Amino acid sequence: MKFLIQIPQLIFGGAEKVLVSFANDLVKRGHDVEILESYEKGLLLPQFDPRVRFHAICSKEYTRKYYASLQEIRAAKGVEKIPKLCKLAFSKVVGYRKFAEKLAAKYYQDKEYDVAINYLEIESPAFLRQNIHAKKYIQWYHTDVANSADPEETDKMIPEYEKMDAIICVAESARNSFIGRYPNLKEKTHVIYNFFDVDAIRNMGEEPFSYYDNRFVMLSVGRLTAPKKYLRFLNVLARLKADGFSFVWHVLGNGYELEAIQAKITELHLVDCVCLDGVTENPYKYMKNCDLFVLPSGWEGFPTVTVEAKILGCAVLATDVSGIREQIVHGENGWICENSEDGIYDELRTLCCDKSKINVLKNGRNSDIIFKNQAKYDKFMSIIT
Repeated sequence: MKFLIQIPQLIFGGAEKVLVSFANDLVKRGHDVEILESYEKGLLLPQFDPRVRFHAICSKEYTRKYYASLQEIRAAKGVEKIPKLCKLAFSKVVGYRKFAEKLAAKYYQDKEYDVAINYLEIESPAFLRQNIHAKKYIQWYHTDVANSADPEETDKMIPEYEKMDAIICVAESARNSFIGRYPNLKEKTHVIYNFFDVDAIRNMGEEPFSYYDNRFVMLSVGRLTAPKKYLRFLNVLARLKADGFSFVWHVLGNGYELEAIQAKITELHLVDCVCLDGVTENPYKYMKNCDLFVLPSGWEGFPTVTVEAKILGCAVLATDVSGIREQIVHGENGWICENSEDGIYDELRTLCCDKSKINVLKNGRNSDIIFKNQAKYDKFMSIIT
């Protein structure tokens, strides 16, 4: 079968990473897969199977030709400003994205696909529906609308979702929230857990690495954004430090809360025990060698990083967010805490006081339905055929 999968950008995010596993799984089974980026970034390209093809609505070349930011305009001097101001005028009058979509529509006018997928809910499937010729149209939904900061954004897209052949949620809890808010979409809304390339994750985890630190090492992986609640977690760490515990917390990721997080680290006197390590192509060597993987999020759809950490044999502490109870049995293969500052503090302190519990979590058995892709693929094919 021939698939086209649209995603806003190929950046180092959870949904983007599981798209790599999903696309690679499809081509290994003999399918034809094309990824359409709305805005070309391509940071994850090296991780895709070479048989996966790529295109972009707003390509890097198109952006260089037609777009200039206000920052670029301010930085330009003299006559250098003129072409950049022309680009700005073009964006305002014609529309940078609007014109790009017209060019993309022309590119796709004679192409046909079996299935067209809009893989992230933050972008409307309108372009896909109006310009891609496909037998089936699928909307993927990676979050929990009940815990979303702005569920009204999904409300606006429901008229487009109603035109899709199926909607895929990534957890049962996420589906329950979705159909609770949009009961008219119940019959076309399904659950497929994220695809994971277990062998690739384990192989990358074997890359030589050490923290070179004798303290208790905690690790979190995710963008520095409000849903991850890293600012709240810093309050927890300050309380643990005041209690006399010795630890270091490493964070992999970047995002718009970076400066606020840095300021709070200084304010709470945590400079000596928090390391913001930025973005890396291989977070798995960090996971493999940490003492405890922590997911302090305020809300999720289905956390992918906790599954990846458990594939590598990590002990995991996670807040009680959507999808977490579908992958963790508390006290057996992970530790679930109340989604609050006190809840995180109490349970993290419990684990720090009794390291034997952490060893139990590392050895806990994981669910085949989460870790094995065959059942997910079979269900997906039953939906689209």
